[in-house]
Amino acid sequence: MSKTYAQIESTLPHSKKLRQLTHQERWAYLCAHLTPLGGFIGLFRYPKSVWADDADLTVSELDSAIEKMATVGLLSFDEESNTVRITGWFLKKNAPENASRMASIAADFSDLDAPDDMVLDAAAEFTVGSIKRAQRWNSESTEWAKLRGVFKPFLAVMRQNFEDDFHDALAVQLVGQNRAVKAELCGLMPSLQFHLEAPCPHPADTVGAHDTRRDETDTTRTKDLDENYTAQFSGENVQPFTSAHSADVGNAEKSSKTPGPRPDTIAAARRIGAIQ
Repeated sequence: MSKTYAQIESTLPHSKKLRQLTHQERWAYLCAHLTPLGGFIGLFRYPKSVWADDADLTVSELDSAIEKMATVGLLSFDEESNTVRITGWFLKKNAPENASRMASIAADFSDLDAPDDMVLDAAAEFTVGSIKRAQRWNSESTEWAKLRGVFKPFLAVMRQNFEDDFHDALAVQLVGQNRAVKAELCGLMPSLQFHLEAPCPHPADTVGAHDTRRDETDTTRTKDLDENYTAQFSGENVQPFTSAHSADVGNAEKSSKTPGPRPDTIAAARRIGAIQ
């Protein structure tokens, strides 16, 4: 079914990304929103010949406009399939307002013919955008049960088809979202929680191979000294180092001098002939 209307935020003219475009490029971007080919998920096939005609541009001018729109982050375009994805489609006006609409959109993904990377990004954005919109619902609303009934199988299928790549796509969309959105999504898809908490794989060793024998000896000696010191002073009441102590130490360093030999030490040294 072709689209007969479009929902666009009234704040669009003030978008920082849009302001980086020329007038021709802005109109090309609006045509991607308005075209009947667009459907309702912001991911669709838009042949350049049709898009250029809609925007009153040559194909060469459209190529330049597409490159600029992709650079500023407004959309992505696949040259081989002539597929466009409008970035942020589900994060504002086009986010579904109820569970029935969510179910309808989820069904649109089942027979979607588009590049995998675009499907991943659109599905992750749809999921996060829907849950974000649902935060407006009353906590006792029956819509919550319907939402979970939609997204549990939807997420399971996406996870089965794309494995950890779908986790990565969801993690990107969760950046900047509040804790409630993350908690709900992890409740629907527990494997995502483990993915988010997994340590980042280290690309390479930070320390090269080297001979550790001397280090081990030094470490052993240091350890023995530390143990002896701990055994000797463990029973003492050691006070924490504070700013007041710091001042006392500073004053002592300024006023104290290195003491000379004690008189009885000098006398003893003379008796044994150590000094004259």
